[in-house]
Amino acid sequence: MSAPSKNFRTSMREEMNAQGVSMGELARRTTYDRSYISHILAGRRAPTAGAIARISTALGISGVPASSPESVSAEQELHLLDAVRRAEHSDVSMGTIEILAVGVDRLCRAYPTMPGHELRDRSKALMDRALSLLDGRTTLSQHRELLVQVGWLACLLGCVHYDVRDHHAANTARRAAFRLGEQAGHGEVIGWSFEMDAWFALTEGRFEDVVAVAQAGRDRAGVTSAGVQLVLQEAKARARMGDDRAHEAIQHGQRLLAQLSKPDHPEHHFIFDPSKYEFYAATIYTLLGWDGVAAEHAAEVVRQCEQPDGRRWPMRLADARINLGMLAARRGDLDEAVAVGSGAFEFDRRSGSMLSRASDLLSELRSLYPGERLVVEYHDRLVSEKARSDA
Repeated sequence: MSAPSKNFRTSMREEMNAQGVSMGELARRTTYDRSYISHILAGRRAPTAGAIARISTALGISGVPASSPESVSAEQELHLLDAVRRAEHSDVSMGTIEILAVGVDRLCRAYPTMPGHELRDRSKALMDRALSLLDGRTTLSQHRELLVQVGWLACLLGCVHYDVRDHHAANTARRAAFRLGEQAGHGEVIGWSFEMDAWFALTEGRFEDVVAVAQAGRDRAGVTSAGVQLVLQEAKARARMGDDRAHEAIQHGQRLLAQLSKPDHPEHHFIFDPSKYEFYAATIYTLLGWDGVAAEHAAEVVRQCEQPDGRRWPMRLADARINLGMLAARRGDLDEAVAVGSGAFEFDRRSGSMLSRASDLLSELRSLYPGERLVVEYHDRLVSEKARSDA
């Protein structure tokens, strides 16, 4: 047994060596984290009186004199207790944070149907309220939860700003979501910030950027809804580049999706539900030119959207109609192509990528039916819709 006059850290190290006790074994005996044991041995942390007693018992060390510089005095213990008390003091109740979380959830679930400008304004108002809570005194756990909720609102605002064609605000919100996710240590919020970056690049025709961003984001998102959507954004980009690896990517996305639990609220924008896979598959295979497979997936999207609860998916139905229009054009049916494709403009709620997809159909029509009256009419309709969106 070590003499009581020895420095505690030295005694601790000597006894561990003499007894062949590893840091992991000592952590098991004392129920402390291995990292805490390591910090004490390295002199990075001073052990508390309780830690000295527990480690001494575990190793058979007789202790250290009260004058040891590494021991914690009663006065220091009181300071530590006061620090804990202050850290746990808050001006915000947990009920307030729960109400905030419910509000954020409802807005995320309203994304598919609520008009973009209204959703933007409501989200900004809730963001202001959440930020005011962050300005108050909170516990550490409350502070993190508030950061997470503000992070989700930033993700939502990034998407909605892009839908209403305010691209500068969308990118500002995307960057904010990334920083908030980093501060909160929340991988999925970080993942969605990457997903927005990939989506914006896809809509703007920067396909190689999409692949790079999607692959980087997947490392942060892990097996989550954000991770699945990043894989499928990569698949879309590869399809637009005529790269058959889009098929491999979409299969990978399906395997990731199978690892997620079935959502209670599939309309939540940041939850990837199984029906959303059909929506992505229809577009990816249409872009690849795999018309038979694309038609099957597009028909399934329409079937889902025309069910009683299908009113939740106007943006998916619009995209499916564009895909069906492209497929009809390739079959030689110009009338159906224009009629079905024009149906995509019927909905007030529009995705930020809808007009880009409508341009896909126009390119297909011009390539196959140059100069046809119906093609000119579709072009004029698209120009009019773009002007209305920019107004």
